[in-house]
Amino acid sequence: MKTQSLTRVLTGGVLLANLLCSVSYSVVATLHEMHGRRRAFDITLRGRADSLLAAARNDAPTRNLLTLEPSQLTQDPDDVYQVLASSGRVIAESPNITPDLAAILVSQPAADYFDFTWGGKTYRALRLPSQRPDAIMVIYAASTSDLRHEAVEAAEFYAKSSAALLFVVIVLVIWFLRSRLSPLKELAVRAGRVSVDSWDFDPPADALRTRELRPIATSIQTLLHGLRLSFERQRRFTGDAAHELKTSIAVLKSSLQLLTMRPRDANEYQAGVSDLLSDISRMEDLTEQMLTLARLEADEVQSSQSIDLSRIVKSITARMQAFAVLREVAMDVQANESHLITMQPKDADILCSNLVLNALQHSPANSILLVSVRCVDSGIQLHVADRGEGIPSAALPHLFDRFYRVDTSRSRQSGGTGLGLAICKAIVDRSRGNIQINSEPGNGTEVIVTFPGSL
Repeated sequence: MKTQSLTRVLTGGVLLANLLCSVSYSVVATLHEMHGRRRAFDITLRGRADSLLAAARNDAPTRNLLTLEPSQLTQDPDDVYQVLASSGRVIAESPNITPDLAAILVSQPAADYFDFTWGGKTYRALRLPSQRPDAIMVIYAASTSDLRHEAVEAAEFYAKSSAALLFVVIVLVIWFLRSRLSPLKELAVRAGRVSVDSWDFDPPADALRTRELRPIATSIQTLLHGLRLSFERQRRFTGDAAHELKTSIAVLKSSLQLLTMRPRDANEYQAGVSDLLSDISRMEDLTEQMLTLARLEADEVQSSQSIDLSRIVKSITARMQAFAVLREVAMDVQANESHLITMQPKDADILCSNLVLNALQHSPANSILLVSVRCVDSGIQLHVADRGEGIPSAALPHLFDRFYRVDTSRSRQSGGTGLGLAICKAIVDRSRGNIQINSEPGNGTEVIVTFPGSL
């Protein structure tokens, strides 16, 4: 695809507009100049005709033998005139007039001013009648060649002036556009330096000070920051997942190697196989949670539906009642009223299961686990609180990180994959809700999940 320069496009547009303005100005100025000169010519023509008419009046007693004093006239050598009596008789005429020219003057329509061509020249004439009772008429004509020549000179002057001004404007426009577009160029250069290996982007100060460029600069900065976090999160996820799977495979391999090091009886083989099945189940659980997390973070979001969160909570707590009895933990479930939220039923089941199971695993014997669903001003709230050992304050900001465990040991006895709370966070974010964990060492932990109510 052919590229184009924004500077050249803007410069060309501005110069085209200036060129049109210059041409329009030259044309209008020339027309105005011609109109002004024509009016001045008409005034001069009338003045000369008036002078001729005045001279004829001064010599009225001898009108039949009218003679004109040259000192009383302002006449160009190319001017022609006639002085006619009311009967049409020629009383006086210019020396350079010919019969053909006289016939042209007399034959023109009755109008004050009229134009005609004779001898390859253009003339403008004035028919000026006298107001005396025995009126005479003066027809005075002058060549317009000088008028046209002056109009051409005026047009050339305006054209040359416009061209000179246009050249100055071109230089100023190019300089101005380059200086004003420099923040945009610098922004493009810095954005072009961003790559997979370098996410650093520092928008230029000039771009941030420009009202039109500031949203673009901040949007690029925000976008790159989000992409960098996303890539880092995916990189950590891949590394942690590989570590988890490698650990599980190493445990399986060592268990098999230990089982085959010497002959064993049936009971020993059965116990070894049981341990292997437990490790395989843990790998299956890890794989399932990784797939669940990948599904939740996929671009395509399945259509949700309105579900009763209270019903889901009561179903989950009923299924985990046996485990609670085994842990000697009493569950106080407060979810009697119907509370509707918008979510996939499967996601709601995973969310409630992870939160309740996690709370049961950290609840001491003979304690009470509170699980409640209630309506608050901001929507529907799910509250899960245990009376366990609590969580250190330094660990709270990392609880939703993938594969993060407060207990850093990765033994088979510790249980869990470190993805449960990350999955809960993804489900809540997908539903445009909010999840918060409050905990104090020795005083237990509470999880508060707030959903917008279903309309």
